[in-house]
Amino acid sequence: GVSTAKMMTTFNEAISRSLNLVRLGLVAAPILVQCFYIHSVDFISWLLRLALIYALMGAVCFIAVPDQLYNGLGLCAFRPIFERFYPEIAKANGSIADTSELNPASVGGSRINDLHNKRVKFRWSGSNRFLCLNADGWAVTGKDYLAATILLQQVYSKDKKVPDTYTLRIMDPSLEFHRCWLSFKPVNHLRYGGWLGAYSDDRKACPYKVVQDSSCTPDSFKLLCAWTAVLPPAQKSCSGFYIAEQICGSQLYLGHGTDRDA
Repeated sequence: GVSTAKMMTTFNEAISRSLNLVRLGLVAAPILVQCFYIHSVDFISWLLRLALIYALMGAVCFIAVPDQLYNGLGLCAFRPIFERFYPEIAKANGSIADTSELNPASVGGSRINDLHNKRVKFRWSGSNRFLCLNADGWAVTGKDYLAATILLQQVYSKDKKVPDTYTLRIMDPSLEFHRCWLSFKPVNHLRYGGWLGAYSDDRKACPYKVVQDSSCTPDSFKLLCAWTAVLPPAQKSCSGFYIAEQICGSQLYLGHGTDRDA
């Protein structure tokens, strides 16, 4: 429920802040100890002793507890050094080799991290219903001969490829919405919105992450909304929700829902 979610959020924040305090303590402790002797030796000797203490601490931790040293202090900048001596550290969080590259999932014979410029038709898992567009440009499910052809285009952030994340562009000359982008209708304060639709403005193109987890059957996947842009205060994005069937009145559309509904 809401109270449980709020409690878990508070717990995570408390743990995160505690970890940062521990990191600060580890860094500051040798300096504090050396401060007791700063007046008994000249500054250069004091600085050399301090450097020696840090070097000894680092060497011992590097040999005895490398994982804790790397993850505990967040030493991502020194990852190549750690991987040279401890190759298994490549499986740790924040690896140079992304998790999706180490254990690449696949769909339709293609890896989900290599779907750029693929033209596809989305079929609802376990059925013969496909993603189609109605006359108003809203996404619905329908027969295979009405299915829209979608072009997947890789998403980049700060010139770096975002793993398994693509924008969805309609590339079907037979449709009125040819070359439009799929995105969500922002949700207003009445929780009205969230439907998937076609937009001609490329600034509204929504990135979607291809997710393949234990609940997916072979060659199936989920599409997770990965919108990051800021919307007006009265609107909310669908970021963090999956493309799912969504009812509006008596009409069934494709919108966004929880993992259970995807």
